[in-house]
Amino acid sequence: MAPASPPGPGPGPAGGRRLLVAGLIALLLGLGLFDEAVFAALGRLWHPGGGAAAAVPGLTTHGWPVAISYRLLYAGLNVALLHLLLGGRYTKAAALGFAGGYAAGAGLLWLGQRAGLPVAALTGHRVLDVLSSPLPVMFAYPLALLAGPRAAPPGTEKS
Repeated sequence: MAPASPPGPGPGPAGGRRLLVAGLIALLLGLGLFDEAVFAALGRLWHPGGGAAAAVPGLTTHGWPVAISYRLLYAGLNVALLHLLLGGRYTKAAALGFAGGYAAGAGLLWLGQRAGLPVAALTGHRVLDVLSSPLPVMFAYPLALLAGPRAAPPGTEKS
């Protein structure tokens, strides 16, 4: 009689999911650690002829397309990681939260630049920087676990 296989991740779907989660975490950390290389690569993607991106003083030093694509890349990876970690729960809320946070950060940044309010501009920068880091996942994941599973909508319970 063959011995039973030890419990653990194994090659099944749970093991593949864990590998994907580990890969997304590595990508997020890599984006943060090597941000200048990522900005340079995005700059070459958006400006293939080697032309320099038009910096907007006080707003972006890499140009709008590069800055926006970096933020969207980070938000997409964060939402994908939360989607995997939470088994699909709260994915829409996470995406809407990132969209609202980026809109608020950009609005504060714009307001601070236009109205001459350095505190608003700095706060907008900080909001955008926090959203473009692993911090949202580090806070949202445990909070979602504390909230527990969502209840099924009325009329869809299994009998």
